[in-house]
Amino acid sequence: MRLMIRHPTPTQSRLSGFRLAWQLALVPCLLLCACSLGTNLTPVGQGPLGTVALERQTSRGTTAKYGTPQTFQASHPAHLTASLMGRLLTGLSVSGLDRPGSSMAQESYPLFSHEEVEFLSPLIVTALAQAQPDQRVRFTMQDDGLKTQGTLYVHKTTLRVTLSHYRSAAADGQARPATLLLSFTPPQALVRADVPHPWMIVEPEQPRIAVSLEALSQLPAPSPVTADHNTTAEAAPIQTSPTAEQSRLQQELQSAKDVVVKQAEELQKLKAELESARRQLAEKDTAASKAKPKAAPRKPTATP
Repeated sequence: MRLMIRHPTPTQSRLSGFRLAWQLALVPCLLLCACSLGTNLTPVGQGPLGTVALERQTSRGTTAKYGTPQTFQASHPAHLTASLMGRLLTGLSVSGLDRPGSSMAQESYPLFSHEEVEFLSPLIVTALAQAQPDQRVRFTMQDDGLKTQGTLYVHKTTLRVTLSHYRSAAADGQARPATLLLSFTPPQALVRADVPHPWMIVEPEQPRIAVSLEALSQLPAPSPVTADHNTTAEAAPIQTSPTAEQSRLQQELQSAKDVVVKQAEELQKLKAELESARRQLAEKDTAASKAKPKAAPRKPTATP
């Protein structure tokens, strides 16, 4: 039986080569698309305290709640100063925490510590300057294995902050309960009648707050009243009441008496030791005189 081997025609060879080249050129494009679709975060900065990134938002389609597609639109890029961002982050507080022995309705705590504000301020300023209208800033802070995460973006002259996690365990994918509330100081810069972007209303609703950048920039910068007060308090003499002054004098008098009594006891002890030493010396002298032999009487010399 004779095998028949067919050699490809020149046209078939050219088609095969074209198909191979097209496939090789398509692979990198597919990989690039897959990478771009796999993540919507663009890192801006990171450190021991956490990370800051830009998060691209895609348009939401028609839902049962909204009959029209919802598109995220921010006033980016936005250029803020580091000092203004520091005032924004410092003024944020959180309340409604379920802590033993605390009143959830009254107690509030700073959202960020002083170190976290210094870490976040320049990174968020950089992120807002690089952000596009379809991006918002996402911050993630880590403290002893607990995660605090949220987002912020600028819309016209309003900065909106949303909190998704507050000191939650890394393994816990759920946000803290809806009882959490965000507040801001000074209250003059708070936008109380803010109507959030429809895109931001998601289920479950997350704690959020809106701050007027224009109002905050016009307010006077907070003066270091606490530091000046502490310095003055340290430099100024302590004012005491007459009762406290009398008590202090009595304590000093009692201390002086205790010193005198102690010195008298030590003097009496020295006198007793000196008397004992004299007595021992006298006894030694007496014993020595008794032990000394007496001289024999001399016989009278006979006269001739």
